[in-house]
Amino acid sequence: MKRTLYVKVISALLIIAGFSACSQKLKPAGCPTDQVCTMIFTTLSVNFVDKAGNPVTVKDVKVLNLRTNVAILAQGMGSMMSQPGKYTLVSDANKKQLSTEGDDLRITATNTANNKMVTAIIKVSGGCNCHVSKVSGADNIVFE
Repeated sequence: MKRTLYVKVISALLIIAGFSACSQKLKPAGCPTDQVCTMIFTTLSVNFVDKAGNPVTVKDVKVLNLRTNVAILAQGMGSMMSQPGKYTLVSDANKKQLSTEGDDLRITATNTANNKMVTAIIKVSGGCNCHVSKVSGADNIVFE
């Protein structure tokens, strides 16, 4: 009887230790462990438009984190979306590439119709936050 109780107690302790170890591995080092996040998968995108607000098909889109000088590719989404001119910049899968306070991202793209290039900067946060989010910057990038 005592042995059965002993085995149950040891099993319970091992299970608790296992769960606590798993939850610590899911949090990046230095992030608060008491943060409760939703399971929503967030993406941030921009629209490339002309002066009249019409969608513009683009090529050679590049997203560069100006803090790290590292190119970012939206993970888990692919880049171009189903709508012309709409481009996914980052997703929650890119959180670790971004700081909690936010990083300036330089976006460059070329209009496929006339080969004109446009550049814009938006600020996006990630890091210890639950999801990526835009801190500042335009939703539409306009080709002049």
